[in-house]
Amino acid sequence: MSEYKKKLGAENLNWGKEAEVIAQELLIKEGYAIRETNWRKGNTIEIDIIAQKDTTMVFVEVKARKGDVVEAEAAVDLKKRKMMVRGADCYLRSLPFMFEYRFDIVAISGNNENYTVNHIIDAFLPPLK
Repeated sequence: MSEYKKKLGAENLNWGKEAEVIAQELLIKEGYAIRETNWRKGNTIEIDIIAQKDTTMVFVEVKARKGDVVEAEAAVDLKKRKMMVRGADCYLRSLPFMFEYRFDIVAISGNNENYTVNHIIDAFLPPLK
């Protein structure tokens, strides 16, 4: 792999991690409690942020883009939605109480010095299949 590609990959990873911190800060300002970050189940399921507001558990996918934003909802494809739903199911079953739940997307575009944030509440319903 070329040095340029290595550097570009590292920059994208750093921006992605910074975007997750920005998303957490936004959620906290909006009154959410952050319960988990980068929660994993096995090797295939990861949920960027699990937050709680009142009696609702919120499973959040963070999408970071440099420059122009790709439609955030389209960036969370059916495969990712299914994995988030499976992860949410596992997480909710591990809790001693029942919670309402939903799936949000936090889309962040720009860079760490100049960015815009879009919190899409209740971004999608669990797929039927």
